Amino acid sequence: MNSLINQNFKFSYAGLFHSEGEWIHPERTESTYEIIYVTRGEVCLVECGKEITAKKGQLILLLPDVSHKGTKITSDVSFYWVHFEVRDNALPFKTRFFESFEDAYLFKEILHACNLPVIPHYIVNSLLVRILAQMCLQSEENQMRYDSMAEKIYEWIRINASSELSVKGIAKHFGYSPDHISRICKKNYGMGAAELINKFLLLRAKELLLNTDKYVKEIAAELSFSDDKSFIGYFKYHEGCFPSEFRNRYGKLHMNNK
Repeated sequence: MNSLINQNFKFSYAGLFHSEGEWIHPERTESTYEIIYVTRGEVCLVECGKEITAKKGQLILLLPDVSHKGTKITSDVSFYWVHFEVRDNALPFKTRFFESFEDAYLFKEILHACNLPVIPHYIVNSLLVRILAQMCLQSEENQMRYDSMAEKIYEWIRINASSELSVKGIAKHFGYSPDHISRICKKNYGMGAAELINKFLLLRAKELLLNTDKYVKEIAAELSFSDDKSFIGYFKYHEGCFPSEFRNRYGKLHMNNK
């Protein structure tokens, strides 16, 4: 299985942190890179003299061999953390703060994989590479290449994705024809507007299934489905499994209150 492992990246360890009461990040210097993806509350840090505040849905990449510490006491904080090494410390991007991260469900998957009785290193490695690949795609270096209007459309779809959102609705918001909206999306992101709606709707559904305890009926309502049966049918059609099966697939976690 070694042939399936990307030798440029080495997974170290990961977990899910929940604070108990008030909390501030302790001062630390790690020998690895660390990804922090916030699922609740705020994480306030300083690294290299630069203060960073990450809220729910935002991501921070911390450097190896550099001290970082909390700058503010917060409460009700939760975040995934992933430590990893990079050959020659050479990441393919420089961005270290992300306003959003599309494939948040991958953190639940990587925790499940690395906490199995026998850790399948090739699976953990592939999930780490997928997370880094998405970070690279969303990095400032790559975003600069995109058409500014395309980026506005893309972000608006991401934020407003629901079962009720349509290409006509997007076109009306931006004052373009539906065909023009789809052409812009296809040219810049490789998929039309309808495909982007489905992409973000499914990503949101996965995040709610894996990172909340909400009932399927509640998730269906939050995503503007008429009822839970409609949501279940939609999810089964696109993912090949029922929402409950997807949720139960990744049940092993390492949690801490460091």
